[in-house]
Amino acid sequence: PRTALNGILWILRTGAPWADLPKRYGSYQTVHRRFQRWREEGFFEDLLVALAEDLRERGGLNLEECFIDGTFVSAKKGGTKSGRPSGAKEPRSWQSLTAMVFLSPEGQKALRRLK
Repeated sequence: PRTALNGILWILRTGAPWADLPKRYGSYQTVHRRFQRWREEGFFEDLLVALAEDLRERGGLNLEECFIDGTFVSAKKGGTKSGRPSGAKEPRSWQSLTAMVFLSPEGQKALRRLK
């Protein structure tokens, strides 16, 4: 169950199709079936709510500052460059990786219960 849960969280965090689930999480069909069952039973939403509450208590989630979409556009000709080249990404914290789960439809549903 733990491996399947990690696989589900990977899918929600990345937005990848189920068939792209890395093998380390097991068969994508099995993980998807478990996700469907947990969702139907209400277990998964309860889990996400508990995770969001834990993040909020640790200061890693502020429901007053939620972004549901991010659009990044290159500067027009003559615009100044800012930021790092895409190859030089900073390591992500566990808070930001976990918060990415809440951008999924399941995560959004859980967050609405917290407000």
